[in-house]
Amino acid sequence: MLYTVDDVISKGISLRKAASEHKVNYKSLSRYVQMKRKDGIPKDHSFGYQKTRQVFTEEIEGELVDYLIAASKIFNGLRTEELRELAYKLTDSNTAPMPDEWKENRKAGIDLVITADISLRSPKATSLQTNDTMRQSRRRNEEKFTPDNMWNIDETGVTTVQAPTKQIAKKGEQRVGAVVAQERGTLVAEYCGIRASGNHIPPFLVFPRVNAQDHWRLTLSPGTQRQQAG
Repeated sequence: MLYTVDDVISKGISLRKAASEHKVNYKSLSRYVQMKRKDGIPKDHSFGYQKTRQVFTEEIEGELVDYLIAASKIFNGLRTEELRELAYKLTDSNTAPMPDEWKENRKAGIDLVITADISLRSPKATSLQTNDTMRQSRRRNEEKFTPDNMWNIDETGVTTVQAPTKQIAKKGEQRVGAVVAQERGTLVAEYCGIRASGNHIPPFLVFPRVNAQDHWRLTLSPGTQRQQAG
């Protein structure tokens, strides 16, 4: 901008021609030319758009954004309060100028704004088991495991007294009964395993009894293994 102003004043080039050649705004150039002719332009004067109350440089802000995104991807995203504390520590470690409010509270102000592609989101609760499963998925891709080497084994509970299904009854009736076995329902643990290629192993049943009974095996599928829990 200073070179353009000098061309207008010293060389007598018109404002529009100088603005067109140097690709600057015509009105801004006219304002700086008037300032130069009247009082002069200070050497430390800044030109163009300036962010108000900017604390972080573009480089530091970029590193902070990368850290926030990386933490979010591993299910450990930062809360607003944690971000404010981190912003203060980052500014203090870089000995960068900061508002007095930051120094008093030892954290950034509530009006902290990060100009990047991040926003405040409500995370979905994810269990440690699900997190580990997703990490294992990434590891499988890295290790190049074949489907024959990948097994999925899960546990389920089977009760010996099933809950009654819905039945047709008179409309408006408050209580509808159904005859079931008198004994209390007993939970049997069942373990099943299947390979990614489609093959599976016979189920394994654990009965909550001390002694096994021979009639338990009458309706079991071939190959099923059983064990009493007692």
